[in-house]
Amino acid sequence: MNHRSRFFRSGLISAAGVLAAGVAFFVVPSLGAYASTSCSECYVVTPATNPATVGAGTGDVYAFQVTNNDPNEHLVSLTFSAPTDFVVTAATGPSGTSISSLPVSSVTLKLPSEPTGSTFTVDVTAQAPCVAASSEVWGVSGIDSLGETNEVRWSSSPLSVSVTGKCSLAFTGRPAQTAVNSDILTGFNSTGSPLAVQLLDAKSDPVNPANFSASRTQVTVSIKTNPGGGTLAGTTTVTSSKGVADFGNLQINKAGAGYDLAASASGFTAATSAFFTISGQIQACGTSSCTASQSTSTTAASLATSSPGNFAALGLGGVSFSCSHYSAVSDVAAFGVLNSSGASVTGAPAVVTLTVSPSLVESAHRPLLLWQLCYASQMPFPVIPGTGGTTVIGGTTYNTGLLLPCFLFNPKHPKPCLKSKHLTSAGAVQLTFVAVGDPLGHG
Repeated sequence: MNHRSRFFRSGLISAAGVLAAGVAFFVVPSLGAYASTSCSECYVVTPATNPATVGAGTGDVYAFQVTNNDPNEHLVSLTFSAPTDFVVTAATGPSGTSISSLPVSSVTLKLPSEPTGSTFTVDVTAQAPCVAASSEVWGVSGIDSLGETNEVRWSSSPLSVSVTGKCSLAFTGRPAQTAVNSDILTGFNSTGSPLAVQLLDAKSDPVNPANFSASRTQVTVSIKTNPGGGTLAGTTTVTSSKGVADFGNLQINKAGAGYDLAASASGFTAATSAFFTISGQIQACGTSSCTASQSTSTTAASLATSSPGNFAALGLGGVSFSCSHYSAVSDVAAFGVLNSSGASVTGAPAVVTLTVSPSLVESAHRPLLLWQLCYASQMPFPVIPGTGGTTVIGGTTYNTGLLLPCFLFNPKHPKPCLKSKHLTSAGAVQLTFVAVGDPLGHG
């Protein structure tokens, strides 16, 4: 996932106004150290770069030169305070320096004795926040050998840093096919690990786990593409931990092919998951044949397969496609014979019966002879001439067309075909057909 960061350059802020650029506003507050170009009894801190820019959520090293202008004392300790929501993760000074525990928002260096006129360098590593505060200014203070706390001064102006670009989100696993009202995880049929949303910095790298401002980010997941009109249940808002938000109990209550999820967080670029399918029912076949059935107010479907060790998946609704020169009226049945990983079992046949309710049959004003089965499959299949085409469902291209009668094919080499059709005593139309692979169909 690629993200562009915008960078801005600015000069120092004068007393005449305030400069606004990009996502940060620079002001010079009254800090422990104040600006001074020269002094005879103080310690002068000079930023090595001023101003500085840093990408949101990224880490950088900030270098400071410290000069001892006091002929009588030396610095005992020096404290650098990072801008709001920055996190200091490391610091170094002259030989013999020790530092306070990290990561925190500031760092204190206990210093060895430095002679008058000497200059030493302090490097402070800090992580920028993903969402910048209004003031991004470093602070510095210190204590000398006499216990004085007002002797540390900036050489000119406090170091200001502009936070540029934006952090973003990314799903690190794809939702797998499962049944309605079942946990959507990374493995087929509610197996595998929870869905995870990773926080990325402005360079599209995972944010440093030490960045406590990122670890408090609230991430919300919602349905983005909703083919079945389903509702997302479970814990949909999670506070990230170490740069990751885990979602382990999300569920959708209606079948559909081509669902996807959106992850969002304040100040972050949103993310979209891969497409996935919610089935009405997933039935384990065990060591023998297995069946599955579903029904709506207008359509009923049943599936039977003899493919031991696999799974039969079936769902009604939540898919939309058509065949050339044919007007379908029933709900779409999405079905398949799948292995334990959720992949279609190549060549595994199933017999499906689709029953169209008497009310739909009556409204269609269509004699039994004209009822056909509009079918879609990722694999090419024979169709009634003139009815073939393609459609995209959930980002995948399917071949479409009306099924030919089964008597045209060798039963030893099954192909998708229409096995029978008849009118029931109640006035319903039943279409029985052979399905192979991972198809869809409606009448």
